Amino acid sequence: MKLRTIGAVLAGAAMIGATVAGAAAAADAPAKSWFIDPATGQPNVTVVVGAQANASDVVSASLIAAAVGNMATVEETASTVNTASARWEKVGDYNYTNDRNIVSYPTNSCADRNATWYTDYDLLGWGYWRPQDNELVLGYNSYVQIAAPRDLRVTQNGMDWTVAKGLSTLWYSNSPKEWDANNRIYKITTMSGAGSSAYFLENQKYFDGTAFTNTSIPAYAMGSYDNGNGAFNWDYGYFSTLAWVDIPNAGCDYNFGGTGTEMEAHEEIQVIFTSYDCSSCTTNGLPLLRGDEGIESGIVYRTTEIRYPLLENGQNICGIKKCWGMVDFETTRQGRFTPIKFLGKMYQPMFAGATYNADYGYLGAYFMYGKPFAEAEKIMKVGDVYTFHGWTVTLNDVNIYENKAYITVAGPALASPFSFIMVMDSQFTECDACCPTCAVYGGGGSFTSNPTRRTEYDPYVKYTTVTKTKDDKPYNFFRYVNFVLDGIKTFVGADGTYLAEFNLYAIEDYGYLEDKGCCDPFVTTPNDYGLAITGGWRQVANAAEDDGFVAWEDVAMPFDPAVYTKRIVQWMPAPVCTDYCPDANFDTLELRLCDTIKIPDCETTYTVNGPENYFKIDVLDVDFGQYNDDPDYFDPFFEYVGYKTKSAPNDKDGLDVRITMTSAGQTIKYTANVKIDPVELIKLDIEVNTATNTKNLVLVGGPVYNSIVKDLVDMGASTVDWATSAGEWEWIADPMAKGYDVLIVAGANREETRMAAEDLVAMLN
Repeated sequence: MKLRTIGAVLAGAAMIGATVAGAAAAADAPAKSWFIDPATGQPNVTVVVGAQANASDVVSASLIAAAVGNMATVEETASTVNTASARWEKVGDYNYTNDRNIVSYPTNSCADRNATWYTDYDLLGWGYWRPQDNELVLGYNSYVQIAAPRDLRVTQNGMDWTVAKGLSTLWYSNSPKEWDANNRIYKITTMSGAGSSAYFLENQKYFDGTAFTNTSIPAYAMGSYDNGNGAFNWDYGYFSTLAWVDIPNAGCDYNFGGTGTEMEAHEEIQVIFTSYDCSSCTTNGLPLLRGDEGIESGIVYRTTEIRYPLLENGQNICGIKKCWGMVDFETTRQGRFTPIKFLGKMYQPMFAGATYNADYGYLGAYFMYGKPFAEAEKIMKVGDVYTFHGWTVTLNDVNIYENKAYITVAGPALASPFSFIMVMDSQFTECDACCPTCAVYGGGGSFTSNPTRRTEYDPYVKYTTVTKTKDDKPYNFFRYVNFVLDGIKTFVGADGTYLAEFNLYAIEDYGYLEDKGCCDPFVTTPNDYGLAITGGWRQVANAAEDDGFVAWEDVAMPFDPAVYTKRIVQWMPAPVCTDYCPDANFDTLELRLCDTIKIPDCETTYTVNGPENYFKIDVLDVDFGQYNDDPDYFDPFFEYVGYKTKSAPNDKDGLDVRITMTSAGQTIKYTANVKIDPVELIKLDIEVNTATNTKNLVLVGGPVYNSIVKDLVDMGASTVDWATSAGEWEWIADPMAKGYDVLIVAGANREETRMAAEDLVAMLN
């Protein structure tokens, strides 16, 4: 048997032969994709037999059609799911009547706008919060149930507690380990030509202003925010809430905030049950999930310890202010970001904060997300048009003698294209003091306004100021930078072409969230939830001798457990005093239940679905039971006033609660069969219009019985002497110039044609 391949597309029109039938083939048949469309699994061929052909040729066509039908497969994907659960078997009745301890912490000079520490809400299980899962004096195991990516166990006062239970389907960040090995984000040395300056992320003590040295910051603190061990970590520390970026120019530093802990960004679920009416707890043992109670709401879902990148403040591009909300140029250029997962959706954080206006007061908090992009040292010649992430830059002209460029910029944040003259890193007395020595790019250049006050820019910055209207008056809420074009220099190329060099920055897929109360809920399915943008967990020190609280960074290191006890509490940072400006301490997005959900008296499991059905809470035992018969019982260790609940006489084990969550697992690729009727693949030659056909053709039989084969022979496209052929196939590339190929399967008589068909089928199989 011979296989002849003909056509300029195939092997340069060479004829690839094989030995006669019965010997091993020296060349393959067309690939599977020639017969079957790999995208759909549908046949890409029609099998054609002559209208006057004998029965043997019809059988041969049927064999080929059946083989093609067996090849009809398509590659599909399927996602596995992971389901996990965490269970609390002795859940107690949370007492909302206890007074909460709130500490005001002076983080800035605005005495009426201090940060707030909720010192009773202790993750480690002290105070009234009590998430620890162990046999308490009152009999119940826990009053606040917290699920996290893994267990948190602590040992205090000789007792081993589980204060958070692992729910493996909850997300936590796991940044690339290689980030820790080179040029960490918190320490970037300036490039040649920009001086010897560098900027660092420094820690700070609040009261005495003493700074920790750089060596006290872990290697991963501002690189990946992760120690690279591939696991979720509960450890807290390293940065104070007043950590700052140290830029070696007076007035250039800026506060960054406490976002450099070993506790990775992660999801948590918090559940609190109480009785129907706590004022009559002695008569009712059924639970409810109370709504609109802030951090104490019955269901709280949060993503916390969010990591924000550094913001630009002239350290790379002069003329940019930190409060403008532009991500640090070098961080952006290197693409070192830590995306987060919130309610099943991934976000790339840019910055967050809260705004206090002197006229109106507190305007609320915000969380800005998006995808920043940066390109360094882009060279353009006069007449070039460069598209950069939705923005178009046209270099109209260059004046190398005055180091100026004439530019047109168009983009999504502009109503129409804008043309202007740019002074490339011009330096005048109007230069910003932060820029001449601390800018990485541009050789120490800085933002300038030309002394003649003409429109001459460097850099060109397009930003958007978001406003909020209160009492019919607009107030500035926050600002973000859409696009930056930073001119570096002009020069003449080797061929005399005028060139200019730029840095570019732009953002895509951006948006923001703002906190919403229960009057304007953020989630409405299956219940209403408000959104709070807060500080999440924060470590404080509890002085044993006076029960006072101080910031952990104000305690002498190493931490002396005989003097202080570490507490991890919930807190709300203070907004900036003077104007809007991002603050990385607002590192938590928190959904809080607004609607009160009553649990009916069921003998079977009662299920409550979380926000947007992201998880579910199964109440396996719906009665608190009865433990403490003395309503005046006072336990000095837990400082908890007991009370009794009334229920079925034999039910004394508290609620039995389980949180279950399902998340997407691995994506699996597999081959699926596509059902094909082989008979539908076969057509007579008189049914095929070769001028309008779009599929490859398998022609069975020689020119005597197959009219299409005869046409190809007459055209000179088929060069086989079919009258003497011992049985073979001939592959002809696009003989009709219509975009499809032809495979002739034939021989001198019906026996040779049958043999060629059987050999082709064997090869296809």
